[in-house]
Order: sequence, then C-alpha cells, then structure tokens
Amino acid sequence: MTLRSDHLWRIAVAEQPPSSLPAGLASVQVGLALGLPATDTLVADGTNVGPVKYCLTHHRLVVPVEADTVHRWRAAHSDCVPAARSRNCAAGGYRGCNGVWVTRPSTDRAAVTPADALHEALSLARARLRKAPGPHPRLHEARCA
Repeated sequence: MTLRSDHLWRIAVAEQPPSSLPAGLASVQVGLALGLPATDTLVADGTNVGPVKYCLTHHRLVVPVEADTVHRWRAAHSDCVPAARSRNCAAGGYRGCNGVWVTRPSTDRAAVTPADALHEALSLARARLRKAPGPHPRLHEARCA
C-alpha cells in the first residue's frame, strides 16, 4: 500500500488522536483511493486540514469534522455518524482498526477539516475517478463516524 501525497505531513505512530482534537466530533471515513486525492486537493487549495488517521488494516481514512456535520452530510459517496465511533474506521469484521495519525506541519493547524470543503473535494475526486480511462482503483464508500 502506498500512502502518497504531494504535501508534507507529520506522522504520529499512535492509535490515540492528537490532543488538539476537541471532544464530540464526527469523522468522515473514506477509502484511500478517494480520500487521498481529496485531502491533497484541500491542502493544495490552501484549506486548513486537521488531523487525519490512515487505517492500515482496512485501507481507509478517518477525517474528523465538525459535530453538526452528521445531520447535513447527505452524499452519495459517504455517510456521517456521531462522535461515539469517530476514532476508528468502523469497517467492520473481526480485525480492529490499526493506523497512524498524520497532521500538517504548519503552525496554524486546524483542529478539524471543514466538512463542506471536504464534501466538495470528495465529490470532485469521485467524479475524476469515474471518468478516468482504464482500470479503476477500488473505491470504498465514504463513511462519517
């Protein structure tokens, strides 16, 4: 598995999220094939991106967003659920979620990624993947936990 990005990230090899995350958040969960290009687009556009968890077991991203996102997320490519399940990718099965948290190295790090910007970036990344010629990477439906 390649976790490729065109931007710098700090890697924390820990299951616990960074201490900068406020309590009571929701988290968008999305497959790497869709989530990596979307988060790279946000960084390239200058959007403050908060901590992101890479689940190495299930090949998914967990992106914390504002708590009120649960009630307004409504997207074909994703779901959103409240904070109770927001720290793991909730892919199911008998294997737990194992991953690393990454953060942007800037001093003005965001506590969370803006949900509206993430929704737009995921939608654009999904459209690009659907239009790409040849074999498509495996797309996982996004989930927000």
